Amino acid sequence: MVGLAIYKSPSTPQSASLEISQQTQVSASPTGIRKILNYNGYRYAFVGDGAQFKFTGLEPVQSLGTLEYDINPETAKNDGDNNVEENYATTFAVGGKLYEIPTYPSHFRIAVKYEHNYYLAELVAKVNDSEMTAKEYLDMSNLKEHAKEIDILNHMGNDVLKKITDHTLVESIIEGLYSATNADLTNNEYEAIGGAQSEGKSYQLQFNIKDGTEIAMYIIPELKVVSMGDAYYQLPDAFFDQTEDIFAGLIQEALPLY
Repeated sequence: MVGLAIYKSPSTPQSASLEISQQTQVSASPTGIRKILNYNGYRYAFVGDGAQFKFTGLEPVQSLGTLEYDINPETAKNDGDNNVEENYATTFAVGGKLYEIPTYPSHFRIAVKYEHNYYLAELVAKVNDSEMTAKEYLDMSNLKEHAKEIDILNHMGNDVLKKITDHTLVESIIEGLYSATNADLTNNEYEAIGGAQSEGKSYQLQFNIKDGTEIAMYIIPELKVVSMGDAYYQLPDAFFDQTEDIFAGLIQEALPLY
């Protein structure tokens, strides 16, 4: 369960005019190598597995540096393993320029310009894999400010099961996520998560952002587990007491067995 992905930043006059649209679809790498980069002590995943995006109304201009170190096992030199925790290390778009996105001064998301194309990278973890609290993640993403509605999708993310457009309810759900605590899962609990995914009990919470993009999490109400970035979190009973109706009656097909 990985979420495609900050302190509450002040709104800017330009933020309302910024639109970001995905221009390409990218198939997952056949080798399974994830497209990631390191910046400022955090690990970022390329949104859409390296899809290209177009900025309309306001292009990124604030430079954050250049991707210097190749840590892709297929292309890196012998010292690649030594650079896996270095800032500006990446498995994709080596030499690309990093830019601040005006609506994300917290750098939850950053833009990468490579060979005249823009890509998005979203924070998923700390480079040293130390714990990130739900509050840290939610503050950096600033969903309270950016999210305009929520879609609940099937686990694969290709079928919208319910739309939540009431802004008060959207805010309530985001506020409830702050109560999540870091989950220290056992092997049996990981197996239960895998079972829930295959049985159609795992859903995507997709937060539709004002700039036209989305931020997604996975949630399993039955196990009271949610993912934010690359981490799992446990949600209290109170969260589901408040949101029980949201997940009631949702039906999705079980994942196919291969």
